[in-house]
Amino acid sequence: MKALKRGLIGAGTLSALFLSFMLLVMVGGGTVSSKTYSATSGGISISAASFTQKFTEKTGHQLSEEKAQTALDFASRLMNQHHFTLQGASGSLAVAYRECGFDYKAVNPSGGVAGFYQWSGWSSTINGDRWAQAKEKKLEKNIQLDLMSTELTSSYAQVTEKVASSMDPKQAARDWSQYYEGVAISDSQTKVSDIEQWAEIIYDILKDGQATFNQDNNTGASLTAIPEGWGHISQYDGHAYEGSNSYPAGQCTWYVYNRAKQLGIQFDSYMGDGSQWAQKAGYSVSHTPKKHTAVSFVQGQAGSDPTYGHVAFCEEVKSDGSILISEMNVIGVPAMTVAYRVIDTNTAKQLWYVDGH
Repeated sequence: MKALKRGLIGAGTLSALFLSFMLLVMVGGGTVSSKTYSATSGGISISAASFTQKFTEKTGHQLSEEKAQTALDFASRLMNQHHFTLQGASGSLAVAYRECGFDYKAVNPSGGVAGFYQWSGWSSTINGDRWAQAKEKKLEKNIQLDLMSTELTSSYAQVTEKVASSMDPKQAARDWSQYYEGVAISDSQTKVSDIEQWAEIIYDILKDGQATFNQDNNTGASLTAIPEGWGHISQYDGHAYEGSNSYPAGQCTWYVYNRAKQLGIQFDSYMGDGSQWAQKAGYSVSHTPKKHTAVSFVQGQAGSDPTYGHVAFCEEVKSDGSILISEMNVIGVPAMTVAYRVIDTNTAKQLWYVDGH
């Protein structure tokens, strides 16, 4: 834990292909039950106990389950609220481990810093006063989660720009250290080799904790029948609409574009990977479940691919906030087949809902 804090340093037409397959969709009631993928820690599918065990084995450093849960909570906030990749979140955690060993109650009197990221202004303002942006000056986890979020959407927004989309946990750690912690890479306090090693270890642990899925965008168990209790849901008509040939046939992005188009809803032909739909400029996005919207899963969320994320189509929303989605390219389902899945209330409110035009 360092004594001083430095200032901020500065995607041929595909219609013929598609029409050659038989769309395997079963519609109606029956006794089919739904199975919803269950993820802990807001999209990171690993328990604190498992994280503790693997981290200790890989680093040789003892870690309590409480501290492991704290790390998972901060990673979840970064991924779910700020659209960080698993790599980006891992880099951030590596720096946090350097700063406080995942102890959000840690205080360093000599630098006047405290908390998960050792923010300045705790006992003195010798290195600034970042605690001034906190809702309260208390060593509580939720206060610190909110402080981080406040900074990442205001004075430290450039950190989000640099780290959120990172595909390299080691680079993410270096960038977080330089641009969020304010420590130059050349500074010995950075401990570059340490944070790079920890970032890779953390990424491997979190990645291995995800469910296994198909090559691009699978998110867990789905059904080719609409679950009982969801009323009448229209079938996808099987058309590859104009503008969809920018997406690979059968991928989640291709399906959502065409399903939306069938219902008179327009998305851009270049929305990006599944996780990027919520970041596309010009679209209204929120965490509030909404019928007939694109549902974007950030990387690693609810078992989605840690690199590409996932996107599905929200068919219906129940009064309790649970949702029914339709999707393509999911595990155990033949290629080019529409599948349905129910997402529970708690998970549903963590996803991003993108309104088309």
